[in-house]
Amino acid sequence: MGGKTEMMTKKMHFKASDRMRERFSPSVELQPITQHNWYACTQLEVTAEQTNVFPVPTVYWLAESAYCGFTPLAMYHSEQLIGLAVYAIDPEDGSYWIMAYLIDHRHQRKGLGLSGMKELICHISEKHGCDTIVLGHRIENRQAAKLYEALGFAEVSRDDHEVRRELRLGKE
Repeated sequence: MGGKTEMMTKKMHFKASDRMRERFSPSVELQPITQHNWYACTQLEVTAEQTNVFPVPTVYWLAESAYCGFTPLAMYHSEQLIGLAVYAIDPEDGSYWIMAYLIDHRHQRKGLGLSGMKELICHISEKHGCDTIVLGHRIENRQAAKLYEALGFAEVSRDDHEVRRELRLGKE
């Protein structure tokens, strides 16, 4: 009887661990923008307060990507569209810039921003083998600053409006 109880306890513990893993480290999948998801991507929105620091609608990033060589990616969690990321290479130094990154307001505060950014960093690194990923954010966007700092993006410069950060990936 003790063995059966112990086995049941281990089984319950395993299920609890899966739930915790999903809660504290939700998986985010990156997918290309296609004829099937482009319109849904244009409907992604940040909160009203965030519009002050992220004023450009997603349709702008999709249009610019089509003509400027940027790579837009849709972010999904549990098969539901949750956000958009756009990146591009700097032809002068070979670094990759994250041009835009947003999680729809309905999916914020669930750990998806962190998980999505980790997935994006891995995607850029694995697909392009780059040494450095660069991004910028408005000075007043403390939420973004906190996220990027947690991921290891170091501040390299700032002006009156924007902070520039770099993540050095280092080749092994």
